[in-house]
Amino acid sequence: MDYFSNKDRDVFVINLPKMIDRGALMSRYSRAGELDLRKLWEKEFSKDENKGERFYELIFLEYGDESISELVTAQVGIQNVSNIISKIIEEGRIGLSYLEKSSRYVSYNEKINGKYLYADPERIGMPLNLTSDYIQYCDETFDDYVRMKDELIIKLKELYPIENAEFKNPDGKKIELGKDNETDKILLKSYENSIRSRALDEARFLLPSSTLTNVGISGNARAFAHLLERLKSTDSEEALWLYNELYNELRQVFPKLIDSVESTHGISNIRYLEKIKKFIPRKFEFEKEEGENVRLLNYLDDDKVSSSILASYYFERVDGHFPSIKRKMDELSSEERRDILSSISELRTNRRQKPDRSLEHVNYTFEIMLNFGAFRELQRHRLLSIQRKLLTTEYGYDVPPTIAMDENLNRIYRSGMERARKLFRNLVSINPFKAQYVVPFGYRYPVIITANLREIIYLVELRSTPQAHFDLRRMSWEISDKIIKVNPSVESFFKFVNRNKEELGRLTAEVRKETKRSFLTKEK
Repeated sequence: MDYFSNKDRDVFVINLPKMIDRGALMSRYSRAGELDLRKLWEKEFSKDENKGERFYELIFLEYGDESISELVTAQVGIQNVSNIISKIIEEGRIGLSYLEKSSRYVSYNEKINGKYLYADPERIGMPLNLTSDYIQYCDETFDDYVRMKDELIIKLKELYPIENAEFKNPDGKKIELGKDNETDKILLKSYENSIRSRALDEARFLLPSSTLTNVGISGNARAFAHLLERLKSTDSEEALWLYNELYNELRQVFPKLIDSVESTHGISNIRYLEKIKKFIPRKFEFEKEEGENVRLLNYLDDDKVSSSILASYYFERVDGHFPSIKRKMDELSSEERRDILSSISELRTNRRQKPDRSLEHVNYTFEIMLNFGAFRELQRHRLLSIQRKLLTTEYGYDVPPTIAMDENLNRIYRSGMERARKLFRNLVSINPFKAQYVVPFGYRYPVIITANLREIIYLVELRSTPQAHFDLRRMSWEISDKIIKVNPSVESFFKFVNRNKEELGRLTAEVRKETKRSFLTKEK
């Protein structure tokens, strides 16, 4: 294999077999006089197999330059971790990309060696006197999950029979069932998939947070080091287990670099993280307030918002300093500013065309009460600044719509949620962190998010699409409504928020997927 994709062009791919050598070589761009990196490789690296490791060690010791560790990347698979730990993994917002097993599209009815997919009590440090209760709770809950999923499929087919389904092709045109055998196969498969997805959407509310998941991570050494620090500073047996496993694996890819986690500097940072997670400088008593699911906590008045967006927009496109541009925008009437903003928003013709970056200068803070299942998807938006509490049963739980309307399903569901509440209360007085493992996805808790307007528009437009989870769709509508109410000048930017009520939201997406799959099969 060639170490470089070409030898004479100005753009080339670096194919060195050792990832640390790739990073070390690229980092030489900042300090080497050699014009061609490929020649530098021949001179300095090709005859010394440990050159890359020694280079990184030297840079860390002499300069403390951690940024060069961002040039070394790895892909890591993490399997069979709980949903408690997977959320801690995914709290890192920069330098790592994640892909996690979906509870919306993958059923959790299988058993491995006779056991459902939930965390072993030993690995999570479950107190011995409650281990048998924990195992019994998880087994009964997964039994209920399997039964509910199967019954939900039957119930959903009764509520939304295939004869009444509205099928559309990728162009948005309606497709009639019964016109063509090949087309009917695609529509039937799409219908079955969308029914199953909706059943999983509702059944997963019962899954405990001890449910095991898999996470694929791609990222750089610096971000992996921060992940290790985050795990080591978490007071959790499972987090410590994962820290040791991940540290040992990454040392094979990032020798010297990943050792910084256990250096004097790294240990000091871990100690700091341990302290600040628990530090409460002064005790206060707070009341719980019943209120809206989405509360807008912090925002600017409409004139300031419109003026700020326009000043930032014009700054990039005209001569002049920002203060003079801002004064000019302030002098315009509210109607004039709104008209200009509307003309800008009209340039977007679909959801994938993002609003201009001038919208990033306007920020909002929300407190959102949502269930843990919904939070798992909200957390995927890494430009959000999110703060959350430990999971608890004290804020109540949501009941999915189909389950709510069926007496038998409702009874099974509520019985499971109360079973969780009882075990949680026995655990929380012993260890609040470990008590989280028995909290089902359907229990609610408040989180606060701060985000700029551009990111919020992306969030609500994406999460209001028909295939999005119904909880996220409702949240998207409420967030956009709250903003438009206080800042009507930006309403035109919320151009592709989907407000249609679609119970089988994945149906159109499934038709698109199955149509493409059929076409590819024919090509082969």
